Amino acid sequence: METIKTRNTDITDIVYKTIKGKANSNAFLQGITGITGFPSTLVVDGIVIFTHYEPLINDIRKLYGRREISAKELSPMMGSLVKEILVDIAVDKVLGHVPVAGAYFNAVSAKALTWRLGMLVAVISARGEEFTKANISNVIKLIRYITPLNELLKLKKPDYEVFKRITLSVTDNEIITFNDKVQTALKAFE
Repeated sequence: METIKTRNTDITDIVYKTIKGKANSNAFLQGITGITGFPSTLVVDGIVIFTHYEPLINDIRKLYGRREISAKELSPMMGSLVKEILVDIAVDKVLGHVPVAGAYFNAVSAKALTWRLGMLVAVISARGEEFTKANISNVIKLIRYITPLNELLKLKKPDYEVFKRITLSVTDNEIITFNDKVQTALKAFE
C-alpha cells in the first residue's frame, strides 16, 4: 500500500521535472529570439505566456489535485512575481534586445522566471487550494533567497533536495501554519 509521504514525494519529483522541462524549453526558445533581438523578443515574450507559463501553472496545480486557475486569479501571482524579480526582468528587457549577445540574457532570464514561477506554484499548490497575495509575495521572496540570481546566471537549476524539502514541508498545511513556516524561513535569510 502506497503511503501518503511516498505519493507526495512522487508528485514532487514529477513537478520538479515538469518545471525543468518548461524552463529548458523556454530558455531555448527565448535564446533563439535573442539572436535577432528586438522586436522578435517581444513577440516571443507574449507567446510563452500561453505556451509555457499558463500550461506550467495548471499542470502543477493538477498534479497536486488542485483546480486550474483563471487569468484573473493569476494576475496577483504574476504581479508579485514581477516585483520580486525585477532585476531578472531588467536584464532580460535591456540586454536581451541586443542582437546576438541578447541570446544568452534571454535564455538566462527565461529559465530563471520559469523556475521561480514553477516553484511558487508548486509551494502554493502543495499547501492547498486557495492562495492570497500575501502568501504569494512571501513565498516568492523565499524562492528568490534559495535561487540566487548569480546561480541562475550560470544556468544552474535549483537544488532538487531543497525544492523537495520545501514542498513536502508545506503539503496540506493549514494557512496559519503555512504562513508561520514561510515567515520563519524568511527570517533565516535576513
